[in-house]
Amino acid sequence: MFACTPLQFAAENVRLIRHQWKGVRDGDSESIHQARIATRRARAALTIVDRDDIERLELCRRLGRMLGKVRDFDITQEVFQTLSTRVPTASYAIAAARRSVERDQQQARRRFAKALDQLELRPLLALRERFWRDWRRSIVTETLARQQELCDAMDRAPVVYMPNRVHRVRIATKKLRYALEVGEATGIRVNPNVMRDLRKTQDLLGRVHDADVARGVVRGLHRADGSVAAEAAILDAVMAADCSARYEKYLARRERLQAACDYCARLAATTRWSWPVTLAKSTLPAAGLVAVPVAVWRLAGREGSHA
Repeated sequence: MFACTPLQFAAENVRLIRHQWKGVRDGDSESIHQARIATRRARAALTIVDRDDIERLELCRRLGRMLGKVRDFDITQEVFQTLSTRVPTASYAIAAARRSVERDQQQARRRFAKALDQLELRPLLALRERFWRDWRRSIVTETLARQQELCDAMDRAPVVYMPNRVHRVRIATKKLRYALEVGEATGIRVNPNVMRDLRKTQDLLGRVHDADVARGVVRGLHRADGSVAAEAAILDAVMAADCSARYEKYLARRERLQAACDYCARLAATTRWSWPVTLAKSTLPAAGLVAVPVAVWRLAGREGSHA
């Protein structure tokens, strides 16, 4: 098994962002999606690495928020596209909702393009590891913090559906999953069933959140005249039923999520005393440079600032 350091894991995901960058600047939805995921993973690693120097971490957060704002509109459009085949009787309301989302989507992409030209990304271009470290303690600390955050979020989310509290469970699940991914990349053996349960729960609650956001658009149509308002009421009822059904699935999975939390506590306790994989010295470049040449990746966008 090939192991790396958290900083190398971050650098690899920066490389993936670089690979998607042209599509990101062009507003391609898949490129934005992939870059957003890579940004989240890089941020999870840098949370462990940069506890005392938060410049790179804050840069990852800012880029992630920028990508997220654009991606959220793409997802909402996908929700309505799916509903157009499922609820043909609400075709006028769906068309009106998609037009509304499209207007906001175009505005968000224009703001995004302008913001990219102002974003200085050089701190992410050359991630350097000046000395060898055993990252075990930092990874254990981060995993326990994320595990506790998820336990707290679950405790605050009752059986009755409360969107904001359920969304916090989703965010906490995602952060724990990414923390475990960093640990796995550095050589910690993580149970694949736990990773699968976290991923499935994150996806399920993500769909609940996406439907809830789309419902907000539909509620704005209730004030419309004629058939659009009537269709909007039908559409809202269908989407509410979808949210309820998915939330019921989450409630049925809560024991698995709690079991994942218990597993993480045991894993952290075990990892404090044993490191199951010997990190190969060859994983560190001779000069300590972890990876992305500044000259190759023109992330700051100065060459394309006229676009």
